[in-house]
Amino acid sequence: MTDIDYSMIKFAQMWSHYGGGDEYILPEFGISPALFYQRLHQTLEKRFIEELDLTARLTLRDFCAVKLTRYGVVPVR
Repeated sequence: MTDIDYSMIKFAQMWSHYGGGDEYILPEFGISPALFYQRLHQTLEKRFIEELDLTARLTLRDFCAVKLTRYGVVPVR
């Protein structure tokens, strides 16, 4: 897992309880919220992440899927 992947996961964990913090994604990561959630969703789908237990991983993955749907993007599994 890259440092950026780790930063994205930590950001999503911190902000998911408050709706996502979408207005902070572009300044923090330099990408749109839709792309942020798409990349994070793919990371959570394809990689084992030691720092996350299964419940946390599935919760974040589902949060990303909801956000992507709101942006009109179909989450890829």
